[in-house]
Amino acid sequence: MASSMTNSVSWQELYTTAMLELDRAALAVKIEAAQAAVLQAIEELADNHTPRAGEEKQALADALRNLQTLQRVEFRTSTPPVSPGQPQAEG
Repeated sequence: MASSMTNSVSWQELYTTAMLELDRAALAVKIEAAQAAVLQAIEELADNHTPRAGEEKQALADALRNLQTLQRVEFRTSTPPVSPGQPQAEG
C-alpha cells in the first residue's frame, strides 16, 4: 500500500509540474514524463478493484486526458496519443 501512495504522489507531482509549465521548450518533456507516470500508475492499479482504486483510476484517466489536451493545444497535434484501453479519438 505504501508503494501505491509513493507512485500516486509521483504521478501527481509530474502531472502538476507539466500542467503549470510555462516554458514551451520544457513542456513537451514534462508532458511525456507525466504521461509515462500516469500510464505506469494505471497499469499498477489494473487488477485492484477496491473503491479507493476506482477513484484513483478515474483521477488517472482525467489526468491523462488533460495532458493529451494540453499537448494538442500547445503543439497543434491533430489527434492525441492512444493509451492502453482507450480507443483513438477521431476528428
